[in-house]
Amino acid sequence: MKRIIIIYLLLLLTSSAFSQTEKLLVPSDLKQQTIITEPVTLHKGFFRAGLLLNYRVADRYFDSSGVKQYYRNSTWGSKSAYGITLQYGITDRLQVDLISEFMNTLQETQNTEIDPGTNTTVVTVDKQRGIGLGDSHLALKYQIIAEKERKFSLSGRLKATFPTGAKNPRNIKSENQYDLPVGDGTYALGLNLSARIITYPYSFSGYLTYTYNFTGEKIFITVDQIEKQFKLGNLFETGLSWNIHLNEWIVLGNEVNFYDEGEGQIEKAPSTLIPASWALSYEPSLIFQVYRFRLGESVKIPVLGKNVPADPLFVLMAQYIF
Repeated sequence: MKRIIIIYLLLLLTSSAFSQTEKLLVPSDLKQQTIITEPVTLHKGFFRAGLLLNYRVADRYFDSSGVKQYYRNSTWGSKSAYGITLQYGITDRLQVDLISEFMNTLQETQNTEIDPGTNTTVVTVDKQRGIGLGDSHLALKYQIIAEKERKFSLSGRLKATFPTGAKNPRNIKSENQYDLPVGDGTYALGLNLSARIITYPYSFSGYLTYTYNFTGEKIFITVDQIEKQFKLGNLFETGLSWNIHLNEWIVLGNEVNFYDEGEGQIEKAPSTLIPASWALSYEPSLIFQVYRFRLGESVKIPVLGKNVPADPLFVLMAQYIF
């Protein structure tokens, strides 16, 4: 009798262990994992489509001395971008991404002057808007060290940028009346290394990115409409993030990131039109996993910087995995 009970318990434990392993292999379950429990690259054959909305109001900025200032001449504006992301798992360790965005930029400048002859106030308002497809990106991401049971991964990502957005101002009527460009007008190549450690319900990650910008040509002075050769400064980015499961389907994210962009050149000479810039930001987020849907919201808050906007950047994200 004792031997029968032992055999029964062994069969029960084996069956339980098998059912737990089998659950992890069911595709429907794998497609419902959160940003903490999912691998850093999509499983082979999985496809994810996403939509990102970025929005910022242009009110203040960090000047060349790192001091937060209001824009002069009552300048006000907003900038939003609708990003479309398509991701596909070529293998369990190799993923390809296609990213593009639709830009919608508004800039309004109000200049107030007093006419001494008539002692009247003259208010001049100039509005500039840029609408259209922005630049596009193609990226390959590979797990150099696969996560598996070690709960640690190291990934590399190579991203190429293509200038699909309009690089020059359009519908030019005067020096201050024209449609804003929506693209940078140059090719770029970026390399990213990122590492992640999972200690459920937490995950910790860090990344390093370097982007090299190639030479391009575009118009900088609207009145002469002459394209000039230029080169944007190369870009270095790094960041640390930590995430926690509030429950099985809600993740609270936190990230501190830093970027430094070198001074650009026009006609092979340094130019104040493309100044060097850097920024240190904090970005809290909430990500909801509703079956195959993923919904997220975050706000990127500039803490310190130089020659960069000082207003928060709001981000909404929606993704669905097929």
